[in-house]
Amino acid sequence: MKKYLLWLPVVILLFFLYLPIISIVIKSFGNIESFGELFTSKKYIGAIANTFVIAIVSSLFATIIATMAVVGITKMGRRNKTATMIVNQLPIVNADIVVSFSLVLLFITLGIYNAGYLKLFFCHTLIALPFVLLTILPRMRQLDENLYDAALDLGATPFGAFWRVIIPQLMPAIVNGFLLGFTLSLDDFVITQYNNDGIHTISTVIYSAIAKKDIPNVFYALTTIIFGIILVGLCVYNFMFLRKRGKQK
Repeated sequence: MKKYLLWLPVVILLFFLYLPIISIVIKSFGNIESFGELFTSKKYIGAIANTFVIAIVSSLFATIIATMAVVGITKMGRRNKTATMIVNQLPIVNADIVVSFSLVLLFITLGIYNAGYLKLFFCHTLIALPFVLLTILPRMRQLDENLYDAALDLGATPFGAFWRVIIPQLMPAIVNGFLLGFTLSLDDFVITQYNNDGIHTISTVIYSAIAKKDIPNVFYALTTIIFGIILVGLCVYNFMFLRKRGKQK
C-alpha cells in the first residue's frame, strides 16, 4: 500500500502536465480534415517554414559560437571566468519582456527597421546562446587539459587539434546544445512578436487567432504534429543513448 502511495504524487503531476496536450490531440483527430488544411494553406505552410528555418539557422550559429567560447573560457583565469559566466547568465535570468524591449531599442538606435530574417536570426541566436554554452561547458571541463597540447606536440595545427581532437569529444554536448537552442527558438513568442518585421511564425500566427477569438481547427492538428515529432525524437535519442551505454558496459 505504501508503494502505491509513493506513486500517487507522480501520477497527479503527469495528469496535470499532459491533460492539456491530450485534450488537444483528441480534438485534432476529431476533425481529420484539419491536417489536410494545414499542408494546403500557404499562410500556415509559410509560418511553419519560417519557424523551422529561423530555429535551425539561429541554433546552428549559437552552437558554433558557444563551442568556440567554451575553449576560451576554460583557458581563462578564475576571476575572468567568473565574470564571463555571470555575464552569460544575465540573459537567462532576465525576463523575456526586458530582453525584447532592449532589442527593439537597439535596432531603433542602429536604424535597423526592416531587416526581416536577419533581425530574427540575431534575436533567436541571442536567446539560445547562453543555454547552449551552459550545455557544452561542463563537457569541456571533463576533458583532459593536456589533450589539446598533446595533439600539438604530435604535429597537429591549432585548428586541426581543435577540429579533430576537441570537437569529437564535445560532440554529444554539442548535439544536446543544438537541440536545446532549437527548442527555445521554436517556443519563443515575445521576442519574435516584438521584432518580426512582418515575418510570421507559428507562435505569432496562433497569437493573432487567439486575439481575434477565432481558433481554427488547423491549430489543433499543428500542435499534435509538433508534439508527435518531439516525442518521437526523444524516444529515438533515449533509445540510442541506452543502447550506447549498454555497449560500453
